[in-house]
Amino acid sequence: MTLLFRPSSLAFVFCMLSFAIHAQMHHAFPPHYTLHALHADILPLSPLEKQVLTDAIIEGEVVATQSFWKNNRIASTLTIESYTEPSMYDVELIGGAFEDMGAFCTGEMYLNVGAKGTFYLSGSHSEGWKPACGVQSYEPLKRDALTMGFNRSTVELSTDWAAGNGMEMLTITGTGFGATQGSGYVTFETGSGYYNGDAATNFNYTDWSNTSITIEVPQAQSNRVRVITNDGTTLESADSLHIRYNLDSEPFSPYGYTHLCNNNGDGSYLFHVNEAIFNQPERLEAVERTLDDFVCKTGVNFQLNETPTSLGWDLGDGQNTISFDTPDNPLSPGTVGYCNTLWWSCILGDVTFHVAGEIDVVLNSNFDYNYGTGYPTIGNAKFAYVLMHELGHAMRLGHVNEWGESMYPSVTDWPSQNWFERDTISTNDRLGVSQAVDIASTFTFNACGISVMEPLDIDCEPVVEVAETETEEPAPYPNPFEDFINLPVAGAQWALMDITGKVVQHVPANRTFLATDGLRAGCYLLRLEGITEPRTYRLIKQ
Repeated sequence: MTLLFRPSSLAFVFCMLSFAIHAQMHHAFPPHYTLHALHADILPLSPLEKQVLTDAIIEGEVVATQSFWKNNRIASTLTIESYTEPSMYDVELIGGAFEDMGAFCTGEMYLNVGAKGTFYLSGSHSEGWKPACGVQSYEPLKRDALTMGFNRSTVELSTDWAAGNGMEMLTITGTGFGATQGSGYVTFETGSGYYNGDAATNFNYTDWSNTSITIEVPQAQSNRVRVITNDGTTLESADSLHIRYNLDSEPFSPYGYTHLCNNNGDGSYLFHVNEAIFNQPERLEAVERTLDDFVCKTGVNFQLNETPTSLGWDLGDGQNTISFDTPDNPLSPGTVGYCNTLWWSCILGDVTFHVAGEIDVVLNSNFDYNYGTGYPTIGNAKFAYVLMHELGHAMRLGHVNEWGESMYPSVTDWPSQNWFERDTISTNDRLGVSQAVDIASTFTFNACGISVMEPLDIDCEPVVEVAETETEEPAPYPNPFEDFINLPVAGAQWALMDITGKVVQHVPANRTFLATDGLRAGCYLLRLEGITEPRTYRLIKQ
């Protein structure tokens, strides 16, 4: 039996009728909702700045959560029990999650039962409470300092680099892991600590012995990897695992995907640019330039509507939008930008398939922006770089804590000013979005009107300035390919990589073709090296 839960008027009617059922079910926010350090695009506010914005500062604990429908939009509440007074605070949030659909807003204060700390709230008991400054409205109990003395001498990792939720396996070798897993687990840095045992025991383990563990890498941040054995001993890797990019998972799983798809009926997502940006040529040109860089380097089928829209970032209005916030619908203080996603799911047999529906990108209008390229004027935020970051979220990338990356949480503040003069996406952005596009364009699920994204094939490799007597080398062909690729540059060094950046074949310098009959279908990157300006070509195997 096929069940359809789509963000249409019919679905809204159905969900409003089922509100009572949803409200009574056990509720928890999906894991990736609560990874604040992975999703908050903010300028840090000092305690004094937060106090100015706040009507109540509460020391307490979240004791209940709930998502519900309000004016045809998904909303949620946190119930916070104060430690210092006999009082409960019901705090309303934008977005939320049901079992079959949800709305995720990147800067919202999503917390689950048991979260303890300090809460900065605005409002009153009579009018209701809201977070005073978005995700910065919550300060968790102080994170434990890094425990010293972990045994690192015998714990080694099979790789230094991996993609979070990128279908990559990590093998950990050492001694003392235990012959069987039992209650043991492997845990990774999340940005605000390590995954707890409840989450980490649900990771995908394919091997566990006293000397070796193999696990699929979930969304994570760069840091050492820890093994908690069945007897409670903590072992830690000698080296860090560096995360090149993270792909968003299914809402209630550390793996799987919330798929991009054929959102607009022609294989694409169509974005409407709000008139406050569209009607200013330098602003619109910055949007077009930034999106074009993604499209031509990854094939992601995101397109811009040819006319402006008056709609903003009201998730659920039926349009994918790029907009500024407004006085009537402002972003939280200290927030630079949001990327909000309305996701839904379809059940066919024993398969639940998740897709990204409406996507809204919104930037804070209170910043002074530079709309050009290069390093922005002192005191200005770089519009194109902030947009690059938020579009990365739209294309299913999460945050990483590697310096120099577009998906580093800071987009206007230290340390990003060391690299935000860059006007193109990074290599890891390209690899991550390319993998998301590969997943979006090759899935075989066929129900509920869901169909694949149709990647765009646009050649946008930067043209190297050469003398007039020189000509640009021809590109490898055919593209798409099946059993072979012709290599037009004789005597050159070629490397074929999968979309995670792993080299799958090196080509001897005397070869003029590459045999590919053993490769699976999907996207590949073919890199020409050993020349003044290395080039990378995006190819598709049918």
